[in-house]
Amino acid sequence: MTRANRVIFAIAAAGFLALAPALPARAQARFDTRPVTFLVDLGYVNLADYPKWIALGPEVELRLGRFLSLNPEASIWLRQSRGGTVQFVPGATANVHIGRFSIGGGAVRRVSDWSESAGGALVPKFQVGLRSGPTRLTLAGYYLNVTNDVVLSLTVGIGVGRREPRDPDD
Repeated sequence: MTRANRVIFAIAAAGFLALAPALPARAQARFDTRPVTFLVDLGYVNLADYPKWIALGPEVELRLGRFLSLNPEASIWLRQSRGGTVQFVPGATANVHIGRFSIGGGAVRRVSDWSESAGGALVPKFQVGLRSGPTRLTLAGYYLNVTNDVVLSLTVGIGVGRREPRDPDD
């Protein structure tokens, strides 16, 4: 098993262990949390170096309780520099929510520009986020394991649909 496969296996194992308390936590869910939220993400990837991308795509937040969510995503990355290539980048992140803040980790598909900097088909991702109403601001880092570099991205996610349950008096 290569080093990259061990890292991916460790991330997957941590994700499964994080899901263990999901059912007891779900029984204590707040009234204002929805089990499924759809977001439209617009982001800027690689804040510090080239090549830079604009990322656009949907994300689904699957709440597994009051504090835990699983967020699958599928983005289209539009390259801004050195040619206008387009990359399809699916991924998933497990997040822990504390009030309006969230912190999480996951993986995304490696883009071709990172072939010399990252080994394996997946790139580990960590993120911190702040939610305000239907909007979420996220700072994410992608760890390139061959060169030990971190690529930063900033994303704004806008929730689609109502977040609060309807008041019977509406």
